[in-house]
Amino acid sequence: MQNKYRKLYNENLLGTSDVSILKFYYASFKIQQLKGKATDISIFLDDCAKISDDTNRLLKIGSVIPFFNQLLGTGREQKRIAEIIRTKREDIEKLFQQNDITDNDIESLLYGIPVKAENAPATENHIERVKEKILKCYSIRGRKQLGDRIYGYLLASELLPAYTPEERLEAWHTLIGKNIAPSDTKLHATPSLNRSNIDTKTLLKHLEFIREFYREISLTNTVNIIQKDMDKLSGKS
Repeated sequence: MQNKYRKLYNENLLGTSDVSILKFYYASFKIQQLKGKATDISIFLDDCAKISDDTNRLLKIGSVIPFFNQLLGTGREQKRIAEIIRTKREDIEKLFQQNDITDNDIESLLYGIPVKAENAPATENHIERVKEKILKCYSIRGRKQLGDRIYGYLLASELLPAYTPEERLEAWHTLIGKNIAPSDTKLHATPSLNRSNIDTKTLLKHLEFIREFYREISLTNTVNIIQKDMDKLSGKS
């Protein structure tokens, strides 16, 4: 049993996503519990919230160092976890008392979305919000590529059924209109592609911006896809 939690601990030791950070804290608690060293769960979570607050401040200070945030995260996730621990204390305690947890369990708690809703079709409101964001990007000089990536992740999460170049372009015309031509259709197929030879740090910032947008509109599956791409780019997977 302890080996299972130790494996979970090691896998998430340097995690920077919300899910990974919470899994690390969960594994830490279970390991201490099995060793008979676990304190009261409420005290343990207070300590976790303080650690996340301190880490957030450290990462903000360290942002002046090249590639520091690329390797260790921006600190926003740590700040968010600290807030969640405080505002959803009872739910977190129940989660940590379980012998097994899944990413879906954590995502449901973090984002307030029922587990089964993760892969549900996007609602008209979701699609409209994505459309508005793409159009806003296209209205700002130098940000069209962000709009193409946002659209690409909408397709990557299969919230629009388009799989061939022709289908992707047709879906674009249906969503955005034929008066606005996509600036880079290759990003529709592979939204994490580096098309402008920008440095990895800048590309990760672009993907973080898109990830946070999809998080705001509660499209959890899309958030996970973006996070996996970010992890690959930063060498974490």
